[in-house]
Amino acid sequence: MNSKKIFIPDSLNGRKEVESTQSFVIVGANGSGKSHLGAWIENNNNNVLRISAQRSLSIPDVINIKDRDASWNKIYYGHETSLNKSIKWNYGKETSSLIYDYESVLSMLFSEDYSQLRKNNKDSKKTGTVEFKETITDIVEGIWKDVMPQRQLELDRFDVKAKYGEELYKAGGMSDGERVCLYLIAQCLLVPDNYIIVIDEPELHLHLSIMKRLWDKIESSCPNKTFVYITHNLEFATTRAATTKIWVKSFDGHGKWELYVIDKDEIIPDELLLEILGTRRPVLFVEGEKNSYDTALYKEVFENHYVIACHNCQKVIELTKAFNNDRVQSLHSYEVKGLIDHDYLSTEEIESYNRQNVYPINVSEVENLFLIEPLIKLAAKQIGENPEDTFTKVSDYLFKNMAANQNSIINAICVKEIRHLLNGFSSEGQSETDIQSDLNNLLSRININALYNLAKTCVSDILCKKDYKSLIKFYNNKGLCKQVSSIIGFKKPYPQIILDLIKGEKRNEIITAIKEYLPNV
Repeated sequence: MNSKKIFIPDSLNGRKEVESTQSFVIVGANGSGKSHLGAWIENNNNNVLRISAQRSLSIPDVINIKDRDASWNKIYYGHETSLNKSIKWNYGKETSSLIYDYESVLSMLFSEDYSQLRKNNKDSKKTGTVEFKETITDIVEGIWKDVMPQRQLELDRFDVKAKYGEELYKAGGMSDGERVCLYLIAQCLLVPDNYIIVIDEPELHLHLSIMKRLWDKIESSCPNKTFVYITHNLEFATTRAATTKIWVKSFDGHGKWELYVIDKDEIIPDELLLEILGTRRPVLFVEGEKNSYDTALYKEVFENHYVIACHNCQKVIELTKAFNNDRVQSLHSYEVKGLIDHDYLSTEEIESYNRQNVYPINVSEVENLFLIEPLIKLAAKQIGENPEDTFTKVSDYLFKNMAANQNSIINAICVKEIRHLLNGFSSEGQSETDIQSDLNNLLSRININALYNLAKTCVSDILCKKDYKSLIKFYNNKGLCKQVSSIIGFKKPYPQIILDLIKGEKRNEIITAIKEYLPNV
């Protein structure tokens, strides 16, 4: 397949050519100048049909069939004989003119269909054989059937009807979604090969599942045409997989845009990049799953941030680093930071992560934020229990549980530190022997006895001193919240009680308590 090319504005050279294997998607927030950019593309590229977002979907009951060329001129120029595009756009109102060309689209569709039928008939007479050849209305009906199989489209005798079950209704009775589907299918098929089709708001009146199938079918039926989609709908933008995506960062209102052609990034998925570019808020990557209690808690505490769950620590670090590199950072002007669990991190590791805009929380894992003392007392009070007695019951249980698992905790601390030391291994050796020697030197410096005794002392001190804050900092056990729920006798999961309370009058009290264990981001 030949590559597709269009010109877009360029602040240095006036315009520049961009290339795509399939099509182009122009994405930006509302008010970023996307529609004006579509008009610029129409005026600065050859053979462009722009389908405006301001399009009337009114279909007359009786369609006046006109000459094919006259219908095309009405679609392309806005007039059947005066070939001046200014007429279509009301002499300068290129993004606000309401376009009434549905009848012309259907008129041209039926004229083209009639011409194809005549040609097929003549070919049959010449060859003496009757061979079925698909006409443009057959293709339109086929795409419609694939996109909306529950409805049947009938294009016959210069008339448009739709059928649902046994009920047949005229075009005027069709829904907005049905009418826009017919309009877009027909218009795109009628555009000559080697044209550029600019579609402003291709998702208008369409459900996401329908618009993906619709444009997939239209594009496959028009392999020799170039499609340029203009949208603020990020879900739709991500359905266009094999496209060149152009981010509209800003527009000065006088013909100058700040545009970025988004390069493919193996680390950052297109949908995530577009999602973040569209937020206009500081971004915070966090460990956890999208619908988990801990992610919901982070969203409440960091309400001014766009919080994105990234599953694990490594993904948080990877994405935070990727969004802070110079190339990606040029696309946005927001702070992008990451939060990770403490998970036995050394001071050296924490300082290294901080330099990458990644910040550990001050508990072993995010679930332990639900276990801080003020939250347990608030939850107890909510169900009519004595806060002090409840907290004592919970803390006694957790210390007993930690004591029973202290060997596992000590082991985990040691393994984490050894892994950290091994990850820092490097060698400038010029031979196998040199590399082995450098590794042996590193291994000789890893004192297992010292590491083990240090971890053992740390855990023993926590248990002996009943140091609750240190317990939730070092005890890594994802099942503790569930156990606390059963200890206190909550009818619903304990984290859900906190999430309910944080939406009420206790919000500031809860957030203040939690922030004591969180870095200042």
